[in-house]
Amino acid sequence: MITISPEKKPRFPRPGRSRRAAPGGFTLVEVMVAATLSSFVLLAILSSFLFIGRTGVNAYNYVGMEHDARLGLERFSEDVRMASNVTWGSATSVTLTIPQATGSGTDTVVYSYDSTSTSLTYKCFLRQGPDPITGTSRTAPLIRGVQSFEFDRWMLGSTGRATNDLETKQLQIRLTISTISNVSTSVVTATNLVVSARYILRNKS
Repeated sequence: MITISPEKKPRFPRPGRSRRAAPGGFTLVEVMVAATLSSFVLLAILSSFLFIGRTGVNAYNYVGMEHDARLGLERFSEDVRMASNVTWGSATSVTLTIPQATGSGTDTVVYSYDSTSTSLTYKCFLRQGPDPITGTSRTAPLIRGVQSFEFDRWMLGSTGRATNDLETKQLQIRLTISTISNVSTSVVTATNLVVSARYILRNKS
């Protein structure tokens, strides 16, 4: 016996009732998780930028100190090699007798370290004397931020340290430079120890 099932009628929504739409957007938990992860990512990026910035400032400080020290020592070495006499004031001050830049006579140049806290050139390695080009006398800071300073004097060759002006044939400088960036207080202080070569007074008999 064959049974024929009645045709199924399509179901239509009743008037006044709408189908429930599929849920869209993010839930509150998903938003909170995404915000937390984004915060960690931004914090890591910011920390990287700060680290790179501090590293760059520190490198710049060291390069600047090396540059200033090199220029100051070059200026000192030029006068020492031309000097015909030296007067030892102290471990932080020497006076050199050098030829005049604009005449046939001689001039005196004083190299010293300013340790007076109230001075405008505090913690500076100074050159006091005539300008090598114009001949005008002035005081010029050669190296700034000097924390410690000392002159050494030596006899010619390897005979040891000199004990008086007559024995002095070589001069040497030992100093410590320290600087900190004015941009950020989080940058550590950069310190550099500088020990110069022994400069010979070639014209001193």
